[in-house]
Amino acid sequence: MSGTDKFLFTADSWEEKVYRNNHRVINDWLRSKETTGKSRRTLNEYSRTAKKFFHEEFPKLDPVDVEVRHIEQYLTRLNQRELSQNTKRRYLESLSAFYSWALQRPRYEEVTGNPAGVILEEIPKNVPERPDCATWENACKIVDAVEDPRNFALTAVLAKTGCRAREACRIKEDDLLLEEGFVRLRERKGGNQTVVPIDDELIQLIEFYQTLRTSRGSDYLFESTKGGRMKRKQLRRHIRSAAVKAGVMEQGETRFHKKFTPHTFRTVFTTLMRNQDMSDHILKYIRGDSKTETMDIYTRVDRTQARKEYLDCIKKLNVHI
Repeated sequence: MSGTDKFLFTADSWEEKVYRNNHRVINDWLRSKETTGKSRRTLNEYSRTAKKFFHEEFPKLDPVDVEVRHIEQYLTRLNQRELSQNTKRRYLESLSAFYSWALQRPRYEEVTGNPAGVILEEIPKNVPERPDCATWENACKIVDAVEDPRNFALTAVLAKTGCRAREACRIKEDDLLLEEGFVRLRERKGGNQTVVPIDDELIQLIEFYQTLRTSRGSDYLFESTKGGRMKRKQLRRHIRSAAVKAGVMEQGETRFHKKFTPHTFRTVFTTLMRNQDMSDHILKYIRGDSKTETMDIYTRVDRTQARKEYLDCIKKLNVHI
């Protein structure tokens, strides 16, 4: 199979490439999910799990012939790799999503059950405790410890919006609505876009960065040194370095409750907003949560109202420019 034929959908980033499967029904599922708006990142995960299961673990097994015992064998092999409970669940969730989809399509009448779903119900989901270092005070220290103007502004965006690292890295120049006090976040989880509020402090930090920025030819606000958008791996490295410099974590720290990562800013932001009594539906809107209750469909968030409540709740970083 050539490099091009390996993929149903190609992309510049490996996280958005969707692998072609040996089984037509799997490819039909992936195409269907792409058509109905599933994010490329999720499809990438689906396709990688299906490729691993059907190409490597059970190359002679047709999807319609998969039984619970095969899923149990697969889980045993995952256990041998000493994967976390939630990682194992994520792999089974991908397989379960396929079977749930196929069961609802009469044309795949040979699929009569969801063997992955049976085992998935038996694996409890571990909800990690809030990291010890996830405080607003520590977030402020880390932002203030960042020296590079690009990383400084990017880290401030994480702290004051609670967005995901990949969402911050994908901000483009035309996503900045600074005069109105908003920034657009593209391709959020679930394939949505959100225009989220920002305060005067963050606006000032972004404008300061813009005066120093030298564009390398892309539209992205936070460019990598080689051009194109900043990569999450780079961002993680810069934040870890700043966290060590600020005395928030030790060099080489790997324990979850002692480690400060880009995602920890999301935890800090969410905790701060809840402690400040932000309305749940507005917090969900700003966070860009993909899974919401059915009633949320009927709750329209007014941007002006969201910004008003955001300004009432957000605190200053009080960093030095």
